[in-house]
Amino acid sequence: MTDLLDPPDTRGQRGPARPLPLKPLGVGALVAGTVSSAAVLLGCMVVGLIGWFASDAGSHGDTRDAIRVGADGWLLALGSHLHLSGGAGAATITAVPLGLTLLCVFVAHRLGAWAAATSAVEDARTLALGAVVMSGVYGVVALVTAVLATTPDAEPGLMRAFMGGFLVAVVGGGSGLLAGSRDVVDWRSAVPETVRAIGRGALAAGLLLVAASALLVAASLLWHLGTAANVLARLHADVAGGLLYTVLVAAVAPNAVLLSGSFLLGPGFAVGAGTLVSPSGVVLGPVPAFPLLAALPAGGAGPAWTVVLVAVPVLCAAIGAGLMVRRHPAYGYETGAARGLGAGVLGGVLVTAAVGLAGGSVGPGRMGRVGADLTETLLAATVAMGIGGLVAGVLATWWARRR
Repeated sequence: MTDLLDPPDTRGQRGPARPLPLKPLGVGALVAGTVSSAAVLLGCMVVGLIGWFASDAGSHGDTRDAIRVGADGWLLALGSHLHLSGGAGAATITAVPLGLTLLCVFVAHRLGAWAAATSAVEDARTLALGAVVMSGVYGVVALVTAVLATTPDAEPGLMRAFMGGFLVAVVGGGSGLLAGSRDVVDWRSAVPETVRAIGRGALAAGLLLVAASALLVAASLLWHLGTAANVLARLHADVAGGLLYTVLVAAVAPNAVLLSGSFLLGPGFAVGAGTLVSPSGVVLGPVPAFPLLAALPAGGAGPAWTVVLVAVPVLCAAIGAGLMVRRHPAYGYETGAARGLGAGVLGGVLVTAAVGLAGGSVGPGRMGRVGADLTETLLAATVAMGIGGLVAGVLATWWARRR
């Protein structure tokens, strides 16, 4: 029994257990960049394989073609253009499936947060170095994938693949590193309150407009649900094919939502050359047989009540500015008006930039133009949302002074 006791000369020499030393942030960022890029890439390849086998039971092409299609989809999500030269004619696909892009950003954010939480973070310079390492690795993986996926008939843009992967990792991984560092860098105190207030108001206004656009798309799709079902029936899609189309719809659903935002702003958007979908009228030609396009309204002059929809951006900006002033109270009318106007105008700029990402070329011929006129959208967004933010800023300041 005495053998179980500590020797008298060693009891006092033991101190508290030391935590294991953390790995350098560069090593964690290297692992995060590799895993975040490879995980989504492999997922796209698996979807490509499933779609290839479900479409024709593997009777056309081979597994390498299916894997290459999945890789091309991932590269398109990073903003890499795809030049097609085979088949009926040459075309360049420039549209970005924003649903897949958001997935890439989310995965990079989670891995960046993991890298910062499990690594030694000393200061802002360490975080910046980690973001550069993670983004560089992500870009290199995208570049290598583009090189390996290049064929005589399908050629991804190499430089755009690298830059797209780098930017995705900067946005997603950089924000994850900042969140996982547990406020090692106190960036909030370095930003003036007015700037933070305007930024939060603009983000709130933009998100509210996106939510209203999503509601519009969902309502229109439900209204034309029979048309969407007929499209699927003409495609002769079985259960596996239906699931594949569901994945494709989810990948481009954010594009449809953002283009609907341009519809709410007034200028509308095009689904092919010579077309226009706006509250004042709809001009459509033949469109591809895709279920999501069933949500498009019928051609002709729009109903009188659709003009009321242009008030939605004003209301969204007003609510966003009101929430901003409530979070950052302003007791001077000049301050409240300036913050509200700034939040509305900046929100309009952010919405326009997002609408610009939603468009592009989706095929040859007339389908080479899908999207909104950015000049008209920017003008409508800044005016409508600026007015809403200005009015809300003044009213919220009056309410704050009254209380």
